[in-house]
Amino acid sequence: MINYFGSFLALFCFVSFTYSQDVLKRQPSDWIDPVDVPNEEIDVDSGAYDYLLIDFQDNIPLEESYAHYAIKLKNSEGIQEFSDISASFDPSYQKLTFHKITVLRGGKRIDKLEESTINTFQRESNLERSLYDGSITAVINLTDIRKGDIIEYAYTIQGFNPINKGNYSSVVYQQYTSPVTKIYNRVIAGKNRPVYYKLLNDALAPTKKESNAGTEFIWDVDGSDYFQYDVNVPYWLNLQKRVSLTTFKDWSSLTNLMEPLYQTTDQPLDVPHIPLKNAKKNEETIIELIRFVQDDVRYLGFESGIGAYKPHNPKKVLQQRYGDCKDKSMLLVNLLQNLGVSSYPFLVNTDSKDALDDLLPGLNLFNHCIVYFEHDGQSYYVDPTMSNQGGSLKNYTMPKYGKGLLLKPNTNSLVQIPEYNTIPTIKVEETITTDSIGGNAIFLVKSTYTGSRANYMRDYFLSNTQESINTEFVNYYSSLYPSIESTQAIRFTDEERNGENKVVIEEYYNISPFWTKDEDTGLFICETLPLVLQGMLEYTNSPQRTMPYYLGEPFNFEQETTLSLPESWNASESDFESENESYSYSNEIRTFGKTIRVKHAYSLKQNQITSSQVANFLLDHEKINNQIGYQLSHPGYGAAEAGSGVSWISIVLALIVIALCSFGAKKIYEEYNPKPKNENSDMSLGGWLILPGIGLVLSPFIIIFQLFSQNYFDGGIWSIFQQAGYENAFALNLILMFEITVNIALLVFTALLIILYFQRRSSLPFLILFFYGANVILPILDLVLYNAIAPPELLDASGDQETYTQITRSFIGAAIWIPYFLVSERVRNTFTKVYGKKELLVQEVTTSTK
Repeated sequence: MINYFGSFLALFCFVSFTYSQDVLKRQPSDWIDPVDVPNEEIDVDSGAYDYLLIDFQDNIPLEESYAHYAIKLKNSEGIQEFSDISASFDPSYQKLTFHKITVLRGGKRIDKLEESTINTFQRESNLERSLYDGSITAVINLTDIRKGDIIEYAYTIQGFNPINKGNYSSVVYQQYTSPVTKIYNRVIAGKNRPVYYKLLNDALAPTKKESNAGTEFIWDVDGSDYFQYDVNVPYWLNLQKRVSLTTFKDWSSLTNLMEPLYQTTDQPLDVPHIPLKNAKKNEETIIELIRFVQDDVRYLGFESGIGAYKPHNPKKVLQQRYGDCKDKSMLLVNLLQNLGVSSYPFLVNTDSKDALDDLLPGLNLFNHCIVYFEHDGQSYYVDPTMSNQGGSLKNYTMPKYGKGLLLKPNTNSLVQIPEYNTIPTIKVEETITTDSIGGNAIFLVKSTYTGSRANYMRDYFLSNTQESINTEFVNYYSSLYPSIESTQAIRFTDEERNGENKVVIEEYYNISPFWTKDEDTGLFICETLPLVLQGMLEYTNSPQRTMPYYLGEPFNFEQETTLSLPESWNASESDFESENESYSYSNEIRTFGKTIRVKHAYSLKQNQITSSQVANFLLDHEKINNQIGYQLSHPGYGAAEAGSGVSWISIVLALIVIALCSFGAKKIYEEYNPKPKNENSDMSLGGWLILPGIGLVLSPFIIIFQLFSQNYFDGGIWSIFQQAGYENAFALNLILMFEITVNIALLVFTALLIILYFQRRSSLPFLILFFYGANVILPILDLVLYNAIAPPELLDASGDQETYTQITRSFIGAAIWIPYFLVSERVRNTFTKVYGKKELLVQEVTTSTK
């Protein structure tokens, strides 16, 4: 172990010594214009330090870049920030020279460069992205730095990337996001290679002059006019004053430089399990090749020097099974071309989107490479670095890279990547089944993801262990349900990766207890909350702004939570909607006896809004978040109904009404015998009389169904209004008693009418008029009473509509059958029997014998 450590230490010292030879100390070159540090201080509170000078000078013919800074330290944080001076360079083609490091203190200038030691380190800033750029950082640690010191330092980096072949492109800033007393920029162009520039956001034009060094472009500006961005602006937005410079005349010049670097191999490539020689040029094979490059060729890049812009040979990339974005793109291009598919590399900038077109052509504009190909007359774009991606070519999803450079002959402009119509969706189905008030619950969740959301979840499940996933999901829900426990492993289903790109996640939990008891009120409380949606609607508050507000990329979300309770719940039903051009949201609560369903639907329609729309957008979402949760409360069971799911009050009331109505029905049956209209007729049941007979026979079943579907006999039905805190709970219970009494009375009365109908009693034509009339009047009376007494939150427009429909049907029936029973000859000739102790029985037996 000691030997290994000694070898490593020796190697580290050798590397540091080797690179330190490329870092020099000497006076600046003659071509550099000396710029004095301004004396005046910035009249704003800029924090721990003030930038007094930022001075950049580039010499294109000599391929040298000079940087010069002056910073005043105002407190300990500033001292901590600038006690180390550092600069990075690529040793494969660059050299670093420090010219000065001084400290101005009390009018005295202290030279810190001569006494300092230069240390070099190979720090890979993109190591977490599996990128190694080979850059070296030179660091000089300053001693004895104090509050109020002005640190001034300057250095030159010699050498431009040889891939440019003498070309140059850059962006010169005239505004930073912190104040700067003086900003100085100077670019020297060669006599044989002109520089083109473009002014952006009202940037100032340069002072242009000719010198022995060449054509000079100079910007000397006051940087105190700094630029502050509002929070949450689109990531591609750049409103700072700046100048785009380049030696490329047009995009075709840049294409001509880059295209020869992106060459495919002449030899066919052999891909395991995909024999390209005999493969069909169809979508299935294309997707198989895309998946191979995305998933089986790992992302790893060595991007020092030319390697930052030139891909490796595709055959080598295939053999080593790794590469950066350029390598993987060229491998896929090669494979597709072997298949006979027209394909080319495509350069993009992941941070600029469509704003890339604002700048002049330059190799430094691009930081990523993807693939363009054509199939069946359609153009497609694919990112080979996106592992675990899904979807067919039709619903393939791509990050919104905006515009890019197609490395294809005769390309003379940037190409717009079309925005795919595949909007990702999330659908969550929750089922919560409770065993008792104050008890436990079984919590089941089924989530379906499509599009880019499916890609993310697929990558998550393939990148983590089952145990860590279960733990993370439980922790996620514990904010809402602290006692939640997983009952079995989360199930991940991915059966449509190359088709619809849909994944399904199923979760299984116990929540014990599900209800929490409020110590102040004594109520048992349970709640549901769309946690996924809540997290997606966390927008930073910024109503006072002048810039666009970034919302994120569009998506569609649905959630339905089904809450199964141990008893019926007369919860108020509600609907809520909110919508404008950027989003839409709806919430729906419905009650079905012991079941409550809460639905949420949210769609984000666009990725940004204007500054004038922000205040209303945030206000709308505050309202959404205020009502997005759903809560129930219950006082717990009283002694009378503890542990019972049946209301004995309703049963006793029903028995009393049945007894009273049965007694009344018996009296009517025996004592009400009007004289028949035609005593000599004995016509049997038939003709149109069959229809009201069918209605009478079905009526008891309908009434019984209504009695039980309305949960009149469920435990707790009489206390539910009081539990909800309604002041008129007694009046509401009277309506409940009225509904039970009327339905039971109608049930007994209908049974009486059925008997009278089949016995063809003379009393039926008159009594049935009350039946049809009651079917119209009683629902109207119930509706009027309920709407007059019930609180607004209990009024349900959809329930009223059902009652209106019932009243309309009853009215039509009454309008038909009441006149019929009053004037019909068949009614007169059929219902002729009267009640007698033996007479009726003898008549019925005689009739049946005939």
